[in-house]
Amino acid sequence: MLSDFPYPIPEHGSEPYWAACNDRRLVMQRCDACRKFRWQPTPLCTFCADENFTWATLSGRGKISTWTVVTHPVHPAAIDRVPYVVVEVELDEQTGLRMLSNLVDVNPAAIKADARVAVTFTEHQSGQMLPVFRLTDV
Repeated sequence: MLSDFPYPIPEHGSEPYWAACNDRRLVMQRCDACRKFRWQPTPLCTFCADENFTWATLSGRGKISTWTVVTHPVHPAAIDRVPYVVVEVELDEQTGLRMLSNLVDVNPAAIKADARVAVTFTEHQSGQMLPVFRLTDV
C-alpha cells in the first residue's frame, strides 16, 4: 500500500477508468466509429473526432517502449520509494497505444526494450487501486 503519495482524483470523464481499476481491470475508451482505442480519456476520438465510444476491457499485456529510473524524489512522499521505475508500455491491443505507469518488483538493471509486461494493481492509502506493470515471460 502506498502512503501519502499523491494519487489521481477521478474527474472529467475518467471516472469509469478509475472505477474499473478498483475492480482490478484495465479499460480504455474505444471509438464506436473507427474502433481505435485512445489514451487519455477524451470527449472526442483523437483519430476521427467521433464522440461515441465504449469503455472496453484490455488484456493488460504489452511491451516496454521506454523507461526511466527515478533516483531523486520529486515529492516528499517519494523519498522512501526511490529508486523507482517509470515505464511507457505499448499495449497489445493496438500499435502505438501507449500508457505511462510504474514497473514494480524489478531490478532496474534487468529492464530491456521490448520486454513483455502485464498489468497488476496496487492500493493507495486512499483505497484507490492504481495500475502498475510487472515483467512477464508471455
